[in-house]
Amino acid sequence: MLVVMDHPDEPRKETQEERAERSLKAIFGGADLTVESLQLANEFTDRQTGRLKGWLRRWTSGRR
Repeated sequence: MLVVMDHPDEPRKETQEERAERSLKAIFGGADLTVESLQLANEFTDRQTGRLKGWLRRWTSGRR
């Protein structure tokens, strides 16, 4: 896995797989399944919404 960092002082962002593994470990450690599931789903939705907004922004800026 290749991780590109924007700036050496910034912490590395977790991958989707790492976030899922962290949530699974928390659930097996006694964390609330509903809370962990909602957090993962919200993170996924936020990423996809951001990608869609970026695509729409690029698409509309090219049509002028």
